[in-house]
Amino acid sequence: MLRMIIGFLVLCFASALAWAQQSDLLERNFTGVSKESNPVAARKDIQDQAVQKISEEIVRDLIGPDQFLKRKSIIQSKIFRNSAKYIPVQKPSPLTQEGDHLSMSVNMKVSLRDLKVLLQTNGLLAGNESAPVVLPLITWVDRVNGNSLRWWVQSDRQAQVFLMKEARVLENALATSLQKNGFYSSKPTEFGMGQQVPSSYQTDKLNPEETQFLARYFNSPLAIEGQVTLEKDKNQAYRMELRLVAMQIQNGRTIADVSRKFVTEPGTFEAKVDKKLKEVAEAATNDLAGQVLEAWQRGSIGTSIIRITIQGRSTLQQKEALKEQFRTQVTQIKSIRERLVSSELISFEVDSSAAPSDLISKFEKIDIAGKTLSKVSENPQEIILRWSR
Repeated sequence: MLRMIIGFLVLCFASALAWAQQSDLLERNFTGVSKESNPVAARKDIQDQAVQKISEEIVRDLIGPDQFLKRKSIIQSKIFRNSAKYIPVQKPSPLTQEGDHLSMSVNMKVSLRDLKVLLQTNGLLAGNESAPVVLPLITWVDRVNGNSLRWWVQSDRQAQVFLMKEARVLENALATSLQKNGFYSSKPTEFGMGQQVPSSYQTDKLNPEETQFLARYFNSPLAIEGQVTLEKDKNQAYRMELRLVAMQIQNGRTIADVSRKFVTEPGTFEAKVDKKLKEVAEAATNDLAGQVLEAWQRGSIGTSIIRITIQGRSTLQQKEALKEQFRTQVTQIKSIRERLVSSELISFEVDSSAAPSDLISKFEKIDIAGKTLSKVSENPQEIILRWSR
């Protein structure tokens, strides 16, 4: 009986997972005829007709008939010729003879999310979708093999095959997490967006003005800057450091920030790094997406984002008590989010209407089981404190 129950639960879970994975797929059917006498050529001809017809119908609905007619040549060359990126499934029926022609039906599934991303990538969705679009600008640094990858910089892609593979994993995780909250994240590595970047902006380190230019160039009101660093660790293991920072392009303000550090299992570099990234990417990108949604809904009007770092060892009880004190005793703090926790420090991010100096005076009055906080340093973006008795 127990085995039957477990089997039933596993079946339910698998069914739910499969449904979730396909929930953004649109199913469409098309029946066409071909004048080609060769069955192989006729099959290809009808499948091409199906892709064209169904793609036209969906894109016209997404961007409107006027924009569709105005941009039809671009849509044909940039979207329809890349149909494999948004049509994952095509199921043709057997060919049948109808007079002098061959006939066939085609059932296909269209990924609405991937189609929207492709439209946005080519500047065809702007002004027609209320949901903001996010542009990832993530640097990959492989210190084990001396490689790096920046999708906006044209370089030797043959030497970057593994990093490109990992970049796609992270971009897909970002797209999935943000899509749950109503955002659309571009996939620049998968769609080869680097080929569209002007040569003067293909630089290893983007300054704020260059970041804003690229985001506007790809019609994205939000950008995610970040870096993934891979290094050797002890006993044939590897360290992975992940930092993702989301910013509003209009004012250059940071609205979300996630930092993570991981150590892989011992083993082969590529296999273990790939395994670890797939294990942790969803949680990290979900955290970032949640922050982005919260900031977008709040509007962040009248507040500033300030990072609060506390140096020194803290127990779990002290950390939770400190968060509660921040939340209840410092009225100028509108929200608080945990950003980094290690054995030697805690880092929070707060939205506050007060200046850092005013916050510090409040922090120094907090007492957690006989321990107080004292200032180490401050600037408009960060306050650093340490525990003292």
